[in-house]
Amino acid sequence: RRRRQRPREADLASQYNPLDIVTSLMFMISNNIGQIAYLNAKLHGVHRIFFCGGFVQDNPYVWSRLTYAINFWSKGEMQALFLSHDGHLGALGALLSCD
Repeated sequence: RRRRQRPREADLASQYNPLDIVTSLMFMISNNIGQIAYLNAKLHGVHRIFFCGGFVQDNPYVWSRLTYAINFWSKGEMQALFLSHDGHLGALGALLSCD
């Protein structure tokens, strides 16, 4: 019985469109963030989840995935919200953490 050889990684990579790979990674990362956000919100009794930062900034695909994930995991009981002027939050956090 002949053993089937595994294709080399370079051969596998050439079979897929790089845009499809990026889209799949964005899908995976967004869904993971959504589930973790849901679990933390459930743990702390929060129903509105605010997202901000470079990953979600001006990215409608990520917004839709996070919104779907929050709606799915919470069965519609929680809401995903996105901040439009989130660049100042790091400065506010630093200010609030000063003693």
